[in-house]
Amino acid sequence: MIDLPPPHVQQAQADSQTVVFVCEHGTVKSVLALAWFRKYAAERGLRVRAVSRGTALDPAIPAPVMAGMQRDGISPGAFTPTLLSDLDIAKAALVVSFDNPDAQSRAAGRAKSNAWDTLPAVSTDYRVASDTIRARVKRLVDSLAAKR
Repeated sequence: MIDLPPPHVQQAQADSQTVVFVCEHGTVKSVLALAWFRKYAAERGLRVRAVSRGTALDPAIPAPVMAGMQRDGISPGAFTPTLLSDLDIAKAALVVSFDNPDAQSRAAGRAKSNAWDTLPAVSTDYRVASDTIRARVKRLVDSLAAKR
């Protein structure tokens, strides 16, 4: 008898159009990255999807983060904090984690991944943290656009 993986794993194929951003709570750094990614991808006409995930979810985006994003003119859109799943990883073109060794180990050998570790804390200084994430996301979008 042949052991087959569960149906949801059988059907999962790498989706060259999805970037998965992962932070611990799924409501801060990964959400900022998601919002900046959507802005820059739309400006470049890049048809790449991004999602935000967490490994130990908070129930909502903290109010100071929402206020900062509003000042920056960015939005995560309709958003519900979501746990990182094996299907997210299986379908990802790229997994970008923020200080999340769990996400990196889960992605190892299954998806291309980058660890954006030791970035400034959003709770300490929203502006510095957002600008740092924005710069990295812009480089990522530029590199994806160059590959088109």
